[in-house]
Amino acid sequence: MRPTARVRSNQVLRTVAKLSHQYLKWFGNATYKYEKNGERWLLETLRDEPIRTVLDVGANVGKWSLIAAEMFPQATIYALEIIPATAAELRTRIAGQSRIRTFALGLADHTGMLTMRYHASASAHATLTEYPHSWKGERIACPVVRGDEFLAREGIREVDFLKLDVEGAEHLALRGLEEVLRDRRIRFVQFEYGRVNILTRFLLKDFHELFGGYGYVVGKIFPDHVDIRDYELGDEDFLGPNYLACRADDLALPRLTRRTSRPILSCE
Repeated sequence: MRPTARVRSNQVLRTVAKLSHQYLKWFGNATYKYEKNGERWLLETLRDEPIRTVLDVGANVGKWSLIAAEMFPQATIYALEIIPATAAELRTRIAGQSRIRTFALGLADHTGMLTMRYHASASAHATLTEYPHSWKGERIACPVVRGDEFLAREGIREVDFLKLDVEGAEHLALRGLEEVLRDRRIRFVQFEYGRVNILTRFLLKDFHELFGGYGYVVGKIFPDHVDIRDYELGDEDFLGPNYLACRADDLALPRLTRRTSRPILSCE
């Protein structure tokens, strides 16, 4: 047999390969847990910055919004959730949080309706794509608005931090924010990238090109730094979870890109 065939038929080496694959996922920070993947670290690092306006698009039931409210005590958080039932739960969970405003809608490249796949047992994974989830769920027509229109409607001129967690609709939301991005009136954008981008055909390369065209740089978020660098084809690993885009001349960049001595946690 050829060497590769012998390796693949060897149970010990198959186990080694599986463990190696798991190690690479760990090394690539393939976890969606706020406390471990760098999302909380990022907000902690920026807590001394003048963050006044935060958009949580794809807020689900508000966990991230609550962290943002804790880290940025002077900020107003606009929490947008597209699924009506989830938006109702969001309003209930953040009741009493005067600085978090909730909206039962999503951002897209148009104002109108968008069909979403949703299942109550997996509300965090509602998506416009045909992602092969184990559940079938139901299709719901949900309201969306162009981001530029939403900001104008709410009287928001500048956004200090935009968080996008919209299960494959990130590119639609960003296209609807063309005016404010062109004017560089968004300081930080956290967005997800992963396997769903295979279905949307909007790759990491496209994110780099979109943001680069507006004078932003892009880097993957790790537990203790943001890996800001130019795009390479090998970066298309679809591991996820989160990337950060910010203006190339932002004064906070040195702090974000400098690795700390904080130990990197596992992605369990």
